[in-house]
Amino acid sequence: MNASSLKEIRMKVEALEREVYLLSTIFELIHDPFFMLNRRGEFLKINPKGTDLLGYSAEELRQTVFMEVVALDDLNAVREAFDEMEKGREIHLNLRVVNRRREEIPVECSAALRGETCWITLRDLRERIRLEEEWESSKKQFLEKIRERDQYARELQAMKDLFKEKVKEVEKMREEAMLLSYIDDLTQIYNHRFFIQQLTVEVERQKRYPVPLSLLMIDIDYFKHYNDRNGHLAGDEVLKAIAILIQHGVRQSDIVSRYGGEEFAAILIKAGKEEAREIAERVRRLVSETRFPNEKEQPNGDLTVSIGVATFSSSTPTLTDLIREADHALYRAKKTGRNRIEG
Repeated sequence: MNASSLKEIRMKVEALEREVYLLSTIFELIHDPFFMLNRRGEFLKINPKGTDLLGYSAEELRQTVFMEVVALDDLNAVREAFDEMEKGREIHLNLRVVNRRREEIPVECSAALRGETCWITLRDLRERIRLEEEWESSKKQFLEKIRERDQYARELQAMKDLFKEKVKEVEKMREEAMLLSYIDDLTQIYNHRFFIQQLTVEVERQKRYPVPLSLLMIDIDYFKHYNDRNGHLAGDEVLKAIAILIQHGVRQSDIVSRYGGEEFAAILIKAGKEEAREIAERVRRLVSETRFPNEKEQPNGDLTVSIGVATFSSSTPTLTDLIREADHALYRAKKTGRNRIEG
């Protein structure tokens, strides 16, 4: 071989070395994790971003195959994608790879076959997912603030409307207070007259502003027996105590009155049947759990109340119907054993 041929070969080798060096430099500078595989899926070359993502050295990865760093749930999708590449198509899919610490990392995978070599680029999606989650969280908080604002506006308007109604009622009551007393002298709660008037107001209100309305009729069990055994003064003390217990058992917005004798009534505004029964049970339990003098001498060994519950509906469209239904429920409560709730 002459000197001219040797010189040409040397120049070609040097050119090839420069090209390899340039390609190697470009390979090292690729921003995303990049891998070159053979058709068996074995790692041939890995750039630094790839080793950083997976946590393995390049030498360690060359001892394994790509499928071993794919999450189990994504293996089938990757196999199908590789079959598509065999048909000459580039693939794009989202999957999870598993790093050295066995953490699953969401990535966007782009891959294509170039001759006998598979080129794979992965894009780490963790930051994007974090930002999306933060955005969704912020959006949710923003929408919640809007909902709270709208809810506040509705409640404020409802309060304004209710306030206007209450002002009208208070003015009307002030005028009538000059003629009538609405307080029961013994128990210091509302009397029967006020009960009828207020229940009439609430029933009429149903025709304009339909809201739940319920009524409790409450009767002291075996009260005559208690009076006969302990005297009327002791009976009066029981009436006063039970009036207080009923007020503790109902809500602040409810209206408690002495209906007559040992019977009480409570108007429950904005309370449906289920809530009314809960309130009634609270009243019944308070009375039953309170210790009264000489209550052990009662026929049932305790001083208790029976309660009838009625709720305004199409079947009880008038004040009389509502009271009648509550009375019938009270009768059933006393007939079926007392110290219970019916209705």
